[in-house]
Amino acid sequence: MKNFTQSASRVYLGLLVKIIICTIWLLCIASAAMSRVPVLGQSPAPQTVCAGSNPTFTIGTVTGTSGTVTIQWQVSVNGGGSYSPITNGANYSGVNTSTLTVLNVSTAFNGNMYRCVVTDATGNSTTVGALLTVNATPAVSSATRSTTVCEGATGAGLQVFNDASLSYQWQVSINNGTTWNNATAGDGYSGANTYDLTYPTATLGMSGYIYRYIATNITTGCSATSIALDTLYVLSKPVFGNSGNLTPVSATICPGASTSFTATATGSAAIAYQWQLKPVASPTWTDLANDAVYSGAQTNTLQLTGFTPFSGNTYQLRLVASYPSTLGCAMATNLGALSVRTMPSIAVQPRDTIVCANSPAGFRVTAAGSVTLQYLWETDNGTNGGTWSTVTGATTNTLSLGAVTTALNGYRYRVTVTNSFCGGPITSLGRTLTVRRSGTWLGAKDTAWQEPLNWCGGVPDNTIDVLVPNWPTKMPLISAGTGTAFYKSIEIENAARLTISGGVIDNMTGPFNIQGTVAYIATGNQEIFPANHGSLEINGSGNKFLSNNVDVSNNLVLGGSAKLVTRTNILTMRTGSNPIVTSAFTDPATSWIVTGNGSAGAGNTGLGRLRIEQVDAADGAVLFPVGPTPAAYNPIQLTNAGTVDHFAIAVNDQMIPGGVFGSGVVRTWLVSESVNGGSNVTLSLKWQGGEEQSSFDRTQTQIIRSNGTQIVEASLRGPANGANPYARADGSFATLTQFSVTSGAVALPLELKSFTAQKSGNAAAGLTWNITASTTAKHFNVQRATDGVHFITIGQVNAEAGKTSYNYTDNLPGSGTVFYRLQMTGQQNDIAYSAIQSLLFNKTNLVQLRPSATNGSTTYVYLQAMHESIVTIYVTDITGRVHARRMLPVNKGEHLLPLWIGGLNKGVYNVHVKDSKGNANVLTLVKQ
Repeated sequence: MKNFTQSASRVYLGLLVKIIICTIWLLCIASAAMSRVPVLGQSPAPQTVCAGSNPTFTIGTVTGTSGTVTIQWQVSVNGGGSYSPITNGANYSGVNTSTLTVLNVSTAFNGNMYRCVVTDATGNSTTVGALLTVNATPAVSSATRSTTVCEGATGAGLQVFNDASLSYQWQVSINNGTTWNNATAGDGYSGANTYDLTYPTATLGMSGYIYRYIATNITTGCSATSIALDTLYVLSKPVFGNSGNLTPVSATICPGASTSFTATATGSAAIAYQWQLKPVASPTWTDLANDAVYSGAQTNTLQLTGFTPFSGNTYQLRLVASYPSTLGCAMATNLGALSVRTMPSIAVQPRDTIVCANSPAGFRVTAAGSVTLQYLWETDNGTNGGTWSTVTGATTNTLSLGAVTTALNGYRYRVTVTNSFCGGPITSLGRTLTVRRSGTWLGAKDTAWQEPLNWCGGVPDNTIDVLVPNWPTKMPLISAGTGTAFYKSIEIENAARLTISGGVIDNMTGPFNIQGTVAYIATGNQEIFPANHGSLEINGSGNKFLSNNVDVSNNLVLGGSAKLVTRTNILTMRTGSNPIVTSAFTDPATSWIVTGNGSAGAGNTGLGRLRIEQVDAADGAVLFPVGPTPAAYNPIQLTNAGTVDHFAIAVNDQMIPGGVFGSGVVRTWLVSESVNGGSNVTLSLKWQGGEEQSSFDRTQTQIIRSNGTQIVEASLRGPANGANPYARADGSFATLTQFSVTSGAVALPLELKSFTAQKSGNAAAGLTWNITASTTAKHFNVQRATDGVHFITIGQVNAEAGKTSYNYTDNLPGSGTVFYRLQMTGQQNDIAYSAIQSLLFNKTNLVQLRPSATNGSTTYVYLQAMHESIVTIYVTDITGRVHARRMLPVNKGEHLLPLWIGGLNKGVYNVHVKDSKGNANVLTLVKQ
């Protein structure tokens, strides 16, 4: 290792440094001994306090002083930047002592720094500055009030603003603030540690209590105590005299009457009143206000005037007394009762009473009303309500008449009801006592005629007049089980019903009074009562025979397979009766009216009639469900567009008189009316295929009319409808005799030698015609048409004996082509028509036949056309049947158009010529 040796100069330098340091230390010790100052026991400590407190700062015990010692506290308001001495006063005390007190410190002192300077003969000592932190105390309410409640009140209390940074403690003083105690739940307070204090149930001893609260900042712990905020006064409640009862305790009134209630209360303050009312069953009270019914609603006396609502109900009243705006002071009287009587009324009227003779009878009423009701029965003694008299001793709601006789039949009874308070009387409706004689049907057990319990007086014999009334629910039945039904006479009331399904009727001569229904429903033949029926029902099977003319007022029912056989009698549906209940005209039928004795042949059919009254246009098509025998159904449907009338129908199984050979239907319908003339009748006739003759053509049928000797009227031809049975509807018949259906041509007896039409000047038509001397016409109707088809009658010319030539002038023919024909009526009301003649007024087409009479196979239509068009030419016979038709175009000018007529038989025909401009002409062609 290498050794180093210091040089002499370095040794001397280190020694010199040590000498210098020692010298400086000795000088310091000497200096200290020469300048000694006071010694402080401690420095003042920083303080954190609440506003309003008295914080202190201290320097402890001062030592090492010499001579006179002075102490001075100083304050810095700028964070220690500078200090100023302070003096004793409102803010400080002890400023020249070792302890400084800051008095009633406020937040204005927050941040001040305090230090102390101690001076003696040797000098002074100054402490460091101590910081003063002042926290604010909570703000408390200063809003004072007083609270007045009544004894027993709940819910009173005090509430301040809720600050979430604070905690609360409520205090109460019971000696006017001399001492304060915390409010606790044990003393009945709630919310004592919240901003919202609720007082205990008020007692008189609590009157004069005062309340305040302490608010403490949850963070700083600073607190503040409010002044006394609320003074509590507790009053005694109002007290009603007379044990709290109203005067009167209860009242009972009639509807519309008046009454009053009163009560008086005493108390420790001014009293306010309020009357209240409610129905007994209601839980809700209603405050009353003064109006037309109530007065004094806010006083101690309530007057009710004309109280009418809800008669028969009971109400409760009370009077509430209180100190206005004072909690818990409302006191109510005991409940009073207000009852409104019910006026007398009839709840259930007496009923008409029907009993058998010598049976007990009576009447009963159910009445309603308050208190005891009084009853008084009266009778009219059979005067139909003319004079009423009192029934002796009848003073209850039930009238007992004992066993009654037919002498009381028709007496009426009524009762008056009163009560002793609310007036009356109320009179019931008058009710009728009906005393049924022996032989009155009761239907008490069942429908059997032979059951004694079903009759007044037992099952009738042949000395008893039988009555079937309309009120029993079970109507009588005469059946095989009845055996023989006996009676002296029989009456069936309207809406009552007698059914006969078997048995024997002892008396078929009556007398009868049948306003109701008799139903004949046996499975064999039956005789119908020889009397008019309200309603007649035919059902079951077999024949039901008329032995007399019978009128039906309401309903005729045809059902089952039964037939109603008229024999030689007339069955009449009276005015106001209903349509016959049977199969429709278009449907097959199993039950109908046989207008004969039930057998076939000329002497057995068409003997009786079905007559329906008052048929007019409003009835539409009226069905007559008739047939000549039980095996043949040939109904007829009649529509009358003319004057209202009664119509009777029969049908036989014979050909119509008048010479129809091989082409007709072997049925003749006999149609008549009560007053001839005025009718306008369309007929629908129905037949079976087996009733047609061998040459009958269903495609060319017409309805024909015979006067009993010959055919005098025929409808247009047309096809039949249906498929076995068949039907044909047509005609506009003013005269009604015998009708049938044919498909062959019919020759009418009236003979017209000539009929011509000529223009008379430019505005009139002159018509002339000649008849044979043997023609016995009654009158001629002159008819006109603008199309050659739809004719109207414009005048009538009466025929004169021996006269053969007639004329008529039409002064208003119109313009264009006008068509004329004659409708000729014979003495037997037979009708025939002339050929059609035409005239041209104001220039149009000129049309002629060249020739108009020929035995050749061709004739020509001369046409002078005024314009280009399509011309249609066709030929019809007098029945309207079309025999030839052609259509061709023509230009303006003259044309001669050939017309083939080789297939026509001898006779008179109409040739129709029409163009596409609407012009029409009808020319007469005679095929020789």
